[in-house]
Amino acid sequence: MPLIDKERLKDYDYDIIIVIGKNASLVSILNEAEKFRIDTDKVVLDRTICVPGFTIERYKKLRNSQLSIFSLNCWGGFVYNRFGLSFLSPTINMFTSEKDMLKFLGNPTYYMDKELRFYKTNFEVNLKNYYPIFFLGDIQWDMNHYGDLGVDGARQKWEERRLRINWFNLLVMMYTENPKILAEFDKLPYAKKVCFVPFETDLDSGFYLEPQIIKGRALWETVNNSTSCGLMNYDLWDILLYGKKTSIKILK
Repeated sequence: MPLIDKERLKDYDYDIIIVIGKNASLVSILNEAEKFRIDTDKVVLDRTICVPGFTIERYKKLRNSQLSIFSLNCWGGFVYNRFGLSFLSPTINMFTSEKDMLKFLGNPTYYMDKELRFYKTNFEVNLKNYYPIFFLGDIQWDMNHYGDLGVDGARQKWEERRLRINWFNLLVMMYTENPKILAEFDKLPYAKKVCFVPFETDLDSGFYLEPQIIKGRALWETVNNSTSCGLMNYDLWDILLYGKKTSIKILK
């Protein structure tokens, strides 16, 4: 196939530009595309196209929605990376307890005004590194994916992303095996709220993961993998755009 210099892309007609690369950052690529007067609405990561239900229209709407995700664990970070979205939340690539998450979601603006205080370091067995643990008021956040940044670097990332929160488009996410936790979560006053559970429920915020989806994994692992192709029975686009519980056909 002929090689086209990126500076000449503006001279070509195209429907979409697909960016291929495991660690490709769409944000930096879009910044460069703007310099060359390339239509940024047509630039998309290959991993985003693989998400079932992808259309250019949905992709544009999601990217322009400035979505902020408050998540119990690393799920928010997986979503931002899978869809090539800007990190508009500090609660990504880390985890907290179900109890602390409910407390945080009960009054997030109060907690976001609190100082992030270093508590201690802990060893992550899977990642094989030490990472910092902080307290935000009385809530503990384990920043297990920030081991390479250290205490100061992790705190800096938190502050940068805290200032980017879009309070007008929030999605809050949890997972639990406890029906009482789900019931408490369901009462929270958010338009878009998702709680993955391994049991059937009639609550709007309860997203049931069937046994064939979990397949012997721990619930947290299944939840983290739910952004990958074929590992989920709900339309991720509808979840992120509207908080809707739209079923899709499970891919084999």
